[in-house]
Amino acid sequence: MTVARGPIFQLCWVVRDIDAARQEFTDRYGVAEWFTVPDVHFGPQSCELRGAPADYTITVALGYAGGQQLELIEPKSGISLYSEYLDTVGPGLHHVAWVPEDYDAALAEAKAAGAEILARGAFEGLGMEFTYLDGGALGSAVELMRLSADMRAMFDYLIPEGFSNPWA
Repeated sequence: MTVARGPIFQLCWVVRDIDAARQEFTDRYGVAEWFTVPDVHFGPQSCELRGAPADYTITVALGYAGGQQLELIEPKSGISLYSEYLDTVGPGLHHVAWVPEDYDAALAEAKAAGAEILARGAFEGLGMEFTYLDGGALGSAVELMRLSADMRAMFDYLIPEGFSNPWA
């Protein structure tokens, strides 16, 4: 099964303290700028956790190490794939994400191969859908993302000069 090809778009860590994690990446690894969105609410009308409606809030920070997008997620309330990870594993690398050329085909291929869908959802009105697959032997989840032209443009705006996102 080849669900996605090409470069990894994003590496994501789930953290207990997003401010401390941003500072760590800035001080030690040179991530100069962060785009932070506090209190992002996902409701049961747009998200699922293991096939059941999910209702949770997270804070998200996005930065780039060169051309690699980094994401930090701090669970704030409700039960999510992120809060479960933090409760069972602790802070750490939660998932890697790809933006497949054909999201629907990649998802169908994953399902046909028996990949377990852990969670899925959408940023309503922003043009982003996501599905988390069990990473199996990887230990971390694998995320597939569908991004609208507007979301791609936003990520292109955030990436440092001299680099490009995988779709460019």
